[in-house]
Amino acid sequence: MSKRSCEEAIVNVYLYLDNELGRVHTAKIRHHLRHCNGCLGAFRFEEHLRIVIRDRVQEEPRQEVLDRLWAFLKDQEPGFGD
Repeated sequence: MSKRSCEEAIVNVYLYLDNELGRVHTAKIRHHLRHCNGCLGAFRFEEHLRIVIRDRVQEEPRQEVLDRLWAFLKDQEPGFGD
């Protein structure tokens, strides 16, 4: 596979995994993955990592953390949350 097609596949890995690419672009990446074991391995790793994170991060953040985040966002962006 060409270096350029590998770069295009890797740049779009998250859009591909999130099903956010159009049909043509998705088909191009699928074709590339069928023929490039290096990129296929990278995609599988990212897919597995997302599953592990999703399964392990299921608790809700403490209210204290949410309050601090909300205050930070309001400080950064006047009018945020109004």
